[in-house]
Amino acid sequence: MRLGRFSAIWVATAILLGVSPFIASGSLSQAAIFSMLPFAAILALVAVGQTLVVQQRGLDLSIPGAISLCALLVTKFPNQSDALVPVAIALTLFGGAVVGLVNGLTVALFGVAPFVATLGVNALLLGFVQWYSGGSPTGAAGALNQWALATTAGLPNTVVLTVVLIAIAQAMLLLTVSGRRFEAVGDNPDAALAAGIRVLRYQVGSYVLAGVCYAIAAILLAAFLKTPGVFIGDTYLLPSVAAVVLGGTALTGGVGNVGASAIAALFLTQLGQLVLSIGAPTAVQLLIQSGAIAVGMGLREMNQSFLLRWLRPG
Repeated sequence: MRLGRFSAIWVATAILLGVSPFIASGSLSQAAIFSMLPFAAILALVAVGQTLVVQQRGLDLSIPGAISLCALLVTKFPNQSDALVPVAIALTLFGGAVVGLVNGLTVALFGVAPFVATLGVNALLLGFVQWYSGGSPTGAAGALNQWALATTAGLPNTVVLTVVLIAIAQAMLLLTVSGRRFEAVGDNPDAALAAGIRVLRYQVGSYVLAGVCYAIAAILLAAFLKTPGVFIGDTYLLPSVAAVVLGGTALTGGVGNVGASAIAALFLTQLGQLVLSIGAPTAVQLLIQSGAIAVGMGLREMNQSFLLRWLRPG
């Protein structure tokens, strides 16, 4: 059951990549792939963070503010000084973790509904970004930009780092005791508490880890774009939810797969690039993302036993 749940997006992505050249010639050229992969990697990290939150029966609507804030921190603090880049990265990761901690405590400790708590935090973050930036973006340090544009083993550094981080996260969730407890808390918090698991730690921790994921994504985004917009995170909320849904993570908590969410991010990025390559406006891309969520949710609710009976001959 779970294999099919998480493998569907792999099949869909393979089909999309297979038909892309027939829809738009050159859509899988080396130049097209190398321009698409960094953005897919960034969205994958954001989707991983959202997946962790959804596995704990939450939903993080603070993504736009968190990414915008972290992108601003990693560019404005060093003020294009290469020597201050390590400090800026540490500060940005800390900032993302603090955002996640505030979200987690508000939801898990004070019992505020996730969408209300994270939406409120998002408003505060965007207000702070507007104040701290003065409404003007700042360019990333040259060393950070050069690293993002460089390659390792023929792949962009942004992609290599993302693959390594997601592989580590996947292994920890699947192969460690903490990972199994994490899923158990999301599946049934009361039963997990009765079993002696520290439920609050895992619920708050999911938001903290998500905040760190958003911070890393923001660092890569700022480094790759060189001068990110002040509210660069605004475009990542809907795709992150779409990636979670298409990846097969249960919105009711517990069951999830960060690897599948990452592949869904690749699917959505390639789909968006394909739509734009045939001359469709950006609005169509947003409609497709919304449609992907609707289709994914619809298929999720379909009764599998009914489908099996319908497909069984005779």
